Amino acid sequence: MWEAIQAAKARHEVEDLKGGWEEEKRRCAGDIAYWFDRWVWTYDPRLVGKPGGAYVQFKLWPKQRDVVRWLLDRVQASEEGLIEKSRDTGATYLTAGVALHQWLFNPGFKATFGSRKVDYVDKKDNPDSIFAKLRIMMRRLPPEMMPEGFNWSQHDNYMRISNPETGSVISGEGGEDMGRGGRSSMYVVDEAAFVPNAETVEKALSGNTDCVIWVSSVNGMGNLFARKRHSIMKPHQIMRLHWRDDPRKTEEWAQAKQASFSDPTTWASEYDIDYSASVEGICIPALWVESAKRLLALEPRLRASNEVVLGGDVGAGKAKSVVVPRRGPIVEPPRSRGNPDTTETAHWMLDIARETSARRLNFDAPGVGAGVSSTLMHNPVDGLTAVPVNTGLPPTERLWPDGRTSEEMFGNLKAEVWWLARTTLQRTHEHVLWLESKGGQEHPVTELMALPSGDKESDQLCLELSLVKWGRNERGKIVIEKKEELKRRGINSPDYADALMLTNVDPPEAPAVAMFLTKRHR
Repeated sequence: MWEAIQAAKARHEVEDLKGGWEEEKRRCAGDIAYWFDRWVWTYDPRLVGKPGGAYVQFKLWPKQRDVVRWLLDRVQASEEGLIEKSRDTGATYLTAGVALHQWLFNPGFKATFGSRKVDYVDKKDNPDSIFAKLRIMMRRLPPEMMPEGFNWSQHDNYMRISNPETGSVISGEGGEDMGRGGRSSMYVVDEAAFVPNAETVEKALSGNTDCVIWVSSVNGMGNLFARKRHSIMKPHQIMRLHWRDDPRKTEEWAQAKQASFSDPTTWASEYDIDYSASVEGICIPALWVESAKRLLALEPRLRASNEVVLGGDVGAGKAKSVVVPRRGPIVEPPRSRGNPDTTETAHWMLDIARETSARRLNFDAPGVGAGVSSTLMHNPVDGLTAVPVNTGLPPTERLWPDGRTSEEMFGNLKAEVWWLARTTLQRTHEHVLWLESKGGQEHPVTELMALPSGDKESDQLCLELSLVKWGRNERGKIVIEKKEELKRRGINSPDYADALMLTNVDPPEAPAVAMFLTKRHR
């Protein structure tokens, strides 16, 4: 009843406007977010019997607005895109809604939806199927907005909904037949990380459309979806839809939901978008990273240091060069550039040093870093110490709480600086749990690390931190996964994470003492 009242009110408002429905349709055609907010409804059976009922008007959250506009950008650019998502964030409704909007207003548009089983695409009267969601949205549109001549019995068929006014079509496919059904303006592969023989599907799709949208919750690293996310797609082609983007969900909700799973990796992969949830030997768990992202908002005693340290990872070829500024316990958003010219990269790093008033720039010196090193040494900046670092060299003489030295514990300097970050982020996680009254342990705020988030550069840093594994060499010393090993797992070089690790390198002649509290942090 409430739904009908709201719909009638909206219709009367349109009819009272100058231009009426024709003007309203023009506005909807030009502003997809307006169309979503005003005319799109979704269905949630969990709300049956509750105020308002199970049908909910689709009021986009800020991140959902970004998603629908990003989807249109991919269509207009005729290029691939990828949406990594938490469960229950509306990703399927968003892609279906964008397809429906184009079906209504873009003549000749064809959207195709594919999934690993045909029943997931279209099974009438099953609200979980993609076409059922489309029909839910269509049946709640005002008749004045539906295409002229549209007849449900004629134009709504199994796996195909056609627009008799514009010639636009929404079609569906499933299983190994995906991609073989003609041509499409946009092809959405739903739950792409779980599609078997995804490489075969990708080959078929290459002849179907240039705009494939891969949508999925995550399923570890051993699949095409993960490889596209970490090694193939460019940053502007990737969209992340996390449960924290949903204004309805709170930390209390997350705590209760997480506790409902017997296997903690279920929460980590399906809600926290943790690709490494089921991967053994991850050096820095994603859960610790998430805590470090929340630290700054939770801990009022946290203060930035006056001394700024920059970590600079020099990119070779197509790889980016990355600089991460760190002010004591607070890490600032990374900066990156794609130009491989080492002289220009060195001057770019010096510009960041001047801008941030950095006292020290630790940069990786081997390989292409040699060109950067030469330029930095010949262009001194007052107050800045440029430190060339080779993380392949032996570790320092740092003393750890159990009395061992870094040389006894680690295979090289790289393992030492990654372990320093691991230990700091473990303490940070414990401290955040303590702040949130969820157990944990209080630690001195100077021994924590607050990570940035909310922008693509920061999100890339945080993602890379929880992808790298650790192990032991033949002498039993801790080592960090090599780039060649990462590549075999479908992961590109973690340049952002490596840049942050360089901020852990001690200044020249400084004493190296591990200031950690307990042996269990080893």
